[in-house]
Amino acid sequence: MNEGKLRLAVPAILAATGICLTFLLATTLASYIIRVHPEADLVPAIASERMTGDVWTILVAILPIILIEYMVLALPLTVVFIALNKVLKASAYEQNIMKLGDRFGVDRILRRAAIPALFAISYGQLSIYLLGDYFLVPSAGLANEVEFFSTPLFAIVGAALILPLSLAFFMPTWLLNDSGIVIHLKEGHLKVRRCPDTEGVGRWYSNFLGGFSLIALPLSSIIHFFIQPYLVAGRALTPINVIVSVFWTIGLPLLMMAFVVPVAILNEVMLGFTTPRVQSIARHLGAKDVQVVHAETKPYSETEISDARENYSDSKGQDQR
Repeated sequence: MNEGKLRLAVPAILAATGICLTFLLATTLASYIIRVHPEADLVPAIASERMTGDVWTILVAILPIILIEYMVLALPLTVVFIALNKVLKASAYEQNIMKLGDRFGVDRILRRAAIPALFAISYGQLSIYLLGDYFLVPSAGLANEVEFFSTPLFAIVGAALILPLSLAFFMPTWLLNDSGIVIHLKEGHLKVRRCPDTEGVGRWYSNFLGGFSLIALPLSSIIHFFIQPYLVAGRALTPINVIVSVFWTIGLPLLMMAFVVPVAILNEVMLGFTTPRVQSIARHLGAKDVQVVHAETKPYSETEISDARENYSDSKGQDQR
């Protein structure tokens, strides 16, 4: 399943399952809130009579939006990333193209979808409070009996709304990595006691926000699913409630990954179109094709070991004389 087009089947099945589960969970949460607060409105800007209609409108719209976003913006943004990187690194680094292998299995597709999902969740949970008075109904305005349900619902919706912004940054890094665009120290800088440094341009960009997401997500999840419901809202700290909080802490990233995986699959399908164009743009900006140098080692033979010992003994005797 890791080779050929069949390697895309497993991610596609997982993505479909995750998207369906997201719709089911979000609808269930919204339905419970409506039973307690029939007047609650998730997004006032959406002309829907019920909160469940708002949820479905957002979740249904997100997937085609991000797929169209890839088709329209991924390649132009990649050009901007290449040019910006060349300007920022021009003094010490040169930009080249490295030939890569063609293996990219299921595990790598899923890992590629993880970072944009984590980024969207981190900023999505923040947007609940920054935009709550204008766009989203703030969870603080609902009674404590629905606090446990409104918090994960708003986290899902907030992450879905931020997802196009997240992918606008990370999709170009995919194209850069797949095209083998790298930077490495110029030869002159290797003479001033600097370690050789070779890095993919896409990885250089993604390290900025990828590292932030890995730190921000646990902090925001602890605040939203543990501190806010138990310490602020005063909900009982029972085993079942803790299990639910742990479920959302772990499950929410998986649900958002399900929306990113189709874009990652589309990227794999489009490689034959995007890779030559990205490499051509890099060459127009001065990049050259370079080969990977493999360091090969082999065990010494007995004759080579014996000759080395004799040479060492001879040199040692000459030093003593």
